[in-house]
Amino acid sequence: MPGTKESKTQGTSGRLPGDTEEAAPDLFPGDTTAVTPLSKAVVEVTNRRYQQDPFWGGPKGIEYGKLVGALPIQLANLYPDQGTTYFVGEFHLPKGSYLTIHGEYGHQRYFSYTVAAQLGNGQLGNGDFLRDDQIDPDSGSHNPFRTKPHNDRDVTPRKFTLWVRQGQKPKVDCPKNTLYTGFKSESARVHLAIRNYIPDAGYDGTGNAELQQVHAYGLPEVRLHLPDIKKPLGGKAMAKAVRASKAREVSGFSRDGWLWLVRNSVDPINAPAAREPAFQRFWNTSYSMTGAFIPDPALRERLFPATGAGGFANNPDTIYLMAAFSLDFGEVVVMQGKMPSHQRTRHRQKKWIRDTQVRYWSVTAGTAPPDGIGWGSLFDEEVPLDGQGNFTIVMSWPENRPANATKENGVAWLDFGGGEGHFTGARAWVNFVYFRYMAPNPDWPESPANIPLPTVEQPVPQDAETMQQYYPRATYMTKAAFEALGSNPTGS
Repeated sequence: MPGTKESKTQGTSGRLPGDTEEAAPDLFPGDTTAVTPLSKAVVEVTNRRYQQDPFWGGPKGIEYGKLVGALPIQLANLYPDQGTTYFVGEFHLPKGSYLTIHGEYGHQRYFSYTVAAQLGNGQLGNGDFLRDDQIDPDSGSHNPFRTKPHNDRDVTPRKFTLWVRQGQKPKVDCPKNTLYTGFKSESARVHLAIRNYIPDAGYDGTGNAELQQVHAYGLPEVRLHLPDIKKPLGGKAMAKAVRASKAREVSGFSRDGWLWLVRNSVDPINAPAAREPAFQRFWNTSYSMTGAFIPDPALRERLFPATGAGGFANNPDTIYLMAAFSLDFGEVVVMQGKMPSHQRTRHRQKKWIRDTQVRYWSVTAGTAPPDGIGWGSLFDEEVPLDGQGNFTIVMSWPENRPANATKENGVAWLDFGGGEGHFTGARAWVNFVYFRYMAPNPDWPESPANIPLPTVEQPVPQDAETMQQYYPRATYMTKAAFEALGSNPTGS
């Protein structure tokens, strides 16, 4: 099978893709190259292996939700990035119990475990999380996400153990590899998510099992430990004891509420999209979504204060920039900015690049909050850059894609998609775009993590001022106007 360890062949340079930071797509023919976040084979094999796991909901994501026979929980609301495979555990912990999770570090760009915070009214926000490089390995094993001491992405053995416990996370002396639910109630639902981003070529969506390994199973083993019972429960017995659910996740924003905001806005045709679009950091649902309909930043902050609570089951390890767009303002949206330095892993590179500005970067076109799904994504390795590291992304409907919006011309194209979503009253010409900056380096001065929280004293967003050249700027154009730029539309 192309892209597996057994079938790697040397190219004309005499080197394998893992020997360099640069991808070599010719060595991975078909749909397993870096220009494809997840191949059809990855999606189909991953779904077949894990859809019926008794505890974890089936693999979740844009492509998984489209499969015939997809479970309700596999619909990609709340998880719109196209290059990822999510697994969600929805369950209740009996009083005094805890979980152990025995897994392996995957061959992938990033993974993390998150217990979402319950914000009320179905909203899920910033909770307790552990990123791959923060997880200590089992005795005798190694963590391949740490550059020290090995910086070897293929190091073995690679096992780890996590604990999920009830209650608040201790402020001091927190046990290693432990996640806390934030409550002790048996009636409260626990939302535990695994995020798997960009498996290495030839691996399934977990990054643990290769596609050709027929009997491989890459999901971690979950065990329930009950008080006064020595032997922990696993499998179906454990799933039953914790009342694991595979029901569809709620979006966290009502359709009627959204339509009311649109009808009562200053521009019901386009709001919250503006003729001069501006990306802003996502802070919390009321400020970033409801407040987006209020043009006056001071009034917006007074009515819907910005907080760091998050929402929509966001990843606490990711900074999101978001903006609404309307094709009523133009056939084509052009987005430009400087891409942060990032890792390259899709072609089984052997080592991590040291001190990148982010672990992962992507841009997604998606629906309005009542649906919360994505239409399509571009991730860092598949976006062409000019000599200064700048990107140009053109977004439109397929029929309005400019002829010169091609990678050969240094342009990435993103499908605008189906607009606000699949609900009655949704506008087909309005969508949302999300930029993801995952695990930003704390030493990066222009990081979106440094954008200050809007306040009553300083309500005007400071996103562009903070990010400088890394801030994505967007403009509307006609198809003809972009095509008139010729074969060098980026101006580089």
